[in-house]
Amino acid sequence: MNQIPGKKTNGKTLPPKALPRRYEINDTVDGKVLTCIEAPNILVRIESGLTISSSAAHKSSPGTIYLDGAAQCEPFMDHEKQIYNFDHHEGCVRSFTLSTCEQILVMILKGLDLRDRKWNVFANDPDLDTIFAIWLLFNHIRLNRKDQATRRFLFALIRMEGIIDSHGLEFLEISGFPQNLLEKTKHVIDHLRTEEVALKTDDKWDKTDFMEYAAALLHKIDKIIYKTDDFTDFKGIKELARINIANSRIAVVVQSDMGIYEIEPYLNQLYGTRLGLVILKKESNAYTLRLMDPFMSGDLTRVYQRLNFIDPSVRSRTDNNRWGGSADIGGSPRGVDTKLTPREIAQACFDAFQKPTLAGHGRQLFFAAAVIGVIIAMAEACRLHLFSDFLFDRTELNALFLKTDFGFFIALLVFSAFCVTIFPRGRFWRYGINFPTGKDWWMILPVMMLAAYAGGIYVPERPAGIINGYETVIYFFIAIPLSSELLFRSLGHGILTYRSEVQNAESPWFFSYANGASAVLYAAFIAYLNVSAMTFQEPFPVLPVMQTLFAAFAFGLAGGFVRERSQSIIPVFLFHTIAMISTMAAIHLTG
Repeated sequence: MNQIPGKKTNGKTLPPKALPRRYEINDTVDGKVLTCIEAPNILVRIESGLTISSSAAHKSSPGTIYLDGAAQCEPFMDHEKQIYNFDHHEGCVRSFTLSTCEQILVMILKGLDLRDRKWNVFANDPDLDTIFAIWLLFNHIRLNRKDQATRRFLFALIRMEGIIDSHGLEFLEISGFPQNLLEKTKHVIDHLRTEEVALKTDDKWDKTDFMEYAAALLHKIDKIIYKTDDFTDFKGIKELARINIANSRIAVVVQSDMGIYEIEPYLNQLYGTRLGLVILKKESNAYTLRLMDPFMSGDLTRVYQRLNFIDPSVRSRTDNNRWGGSADIGGSPRGVDTKLTPREIAQACFDAFQKPTLAGHGRQLFFAAAVIGVIIAMAEACRLHLFSDFLFDRTELNALFLKTDFGFFIALLVFSAFCVTIFPRGRFWRYGINFPTGKDWWMILPVMMLAAYAGGIYVPERPAGIINGYETVIYFFIAIPLSSELLFRSLGHGILTYRSEVQNAESPWFFSYANGASAVLYAAFIAYLNVSAMTFQEPFPVLPVMQTLFAAFAFGLAGGFVRERSQSIIPVFLFHTIAMISTMAAIHLTG
């Protein structure tokens, strides 16, 4: 056993430095998992009585490892799917099949590298054979860096445990160990099995917390195999999130008290060649981004854009209050703490490196169209049935609700507002519920006014003598513009921005997918309102319909520019109202 003697200082012996505790138990959505700080991609689950059928084991998700009886089938290695069963119980001749820990040791010595992906390891009983197997999986990188003497002693431990587990204590002599090595190895094995034997003797084994027991025993093995000097390069880095991005590369969010340049060599050693992007968390919510692979198809620019778009702390008002930096290194907002979780940051990195697909855009458009269609249908139902003569017959609102489309737009406004409170899940800025930023969007106002006059907005006929001036203001200048913009530039546009790049106050001008798609939906809506009365005419009025569609699309596209660059629906609602006033004035003057 490796022991570090204490050092003497002024005649006093100082205690040796303790080895770092590298094994942790973490809670996940699938339950508790055992992890190692130096192998955060390997998640171990130990569940008493866990058994997986042969067919289920062979159909497991890629990156699955079964240990010592967890899978009820023969030992197998599916390299294509990366599914492994290290076992010596079923489907084999136990007498001359290596134990579980020996099988894993052989695979590691043959070059098994587990750094390339996430692995889920399943076991059902933490006996010493299984614990050694787990230790080897967690330490497969360090194993190749040990000195020969320590490696030989480790191999002796694994071999003896394999003999005991497969054949029993009476077969120890077949190890061929010299007597002194046999006794030393047996002494260590007995030391490691002390608690297990005691628990089984007292009939408490099945009531033991296997995860806590395994973590403690793994640390005991560390103290036998390692010296304090072996961890001079140990950085105490904790992985918070990981995700596959582009070109078989991964992005990881890690936590450490050191700087990004200090831990770069260690990260390369820990994650291998697949490491593409590192996000280092230092203080409470301060992050540093570092592009580790300069040959990736993309840099941090799009990552900043995506993070700035989804982070509630970012409002594009000051240079400090935003994610930013150079193409290969940057950081989180300096003015305030980010409100994103590590998993959300990792997901944003994934989104930034993904190329948009036609199928993905199609699914988004279909979903947005379905939501908008349901809202319009419900508003129509309210107009036809809810706002009845009986409800408003003896009220001052009788004419406004029964002689106009006011009830339809009020229902549209209510249903849209309800969805805008549900869909964002707290991220209201993504749906334009925010104060406006920037100023360059003011130049879009003339375009919207021209498009509105050409038929790009819904301007109903004002029933002469039926509604008064106050009701006209409420109906024409508030209900119609606000409900339309809330439905299309807030709800529809917000749905379509998922994993899609959009403009902001400081970005170049460009046509975003969310803007174009929401403009198409808006054009269909205006055509439905304006042209429905003409659809029964013979012949079908093709030219007016096309003119309305084109004008509405232009108005929606211009409104989308205002919505994106201001990051708010307030300006586009204001512009819609101004366009409504100017259009009604022009109609009055020319009429």
